[in-house]
Amino acid sequence: MWFEANYVLGKDSQYVKCIPGVDWFLGDRGDREIERDGIYMVASKGLDPIYPDGTVLVKYLRGLPGDTVKIDETGVYVNGRNLGTGQLPLAHKFEIEPESLHGERVLGDDEYWLMGTAALSFDSRYWGPVSESQVIRRAYAIF
Repeated sequence: MWFEANYVLGKDSQYVKCIPGVDWFLGDRGDREIERDGIYMVASKGLDPIYPDGTVLVKYLRGLPGDTVKIDETGVYVNGRNLGTGQLPLAHKFEIEPESLHGERVLGDDEYWLMGTAALSFDSRYWGPVSESQVIRRAYAIF
């Protein structure tokens, strides 16, 4: 009972993992402290028809309010640090050109940038930043 009151187990059952090599995550119900590069469970919002609102996604938190995010054909950059591909191979699912997702912006007061490490990760590259209210809890890769 103590474990269930404090933690939640999550399984990534996707064929292509957002965080390759990790199938199970441990979510700490009491830890919502936000830190760059931590892994977080977040509630989806506005991602229909891919995910209904409230679907729990697990991603790295890569950008904080005030950070500069840039996406171009060479990559995704947060404050100049290259964090992933800018090729955006999932854009076709939304019937949009990858270039339409390219650009640069400064994250607002309540905006957080989330990314997986896989090129096929459906993340902020496609749906933009999330708000702090969508951050459910800190998560830890188990195996």
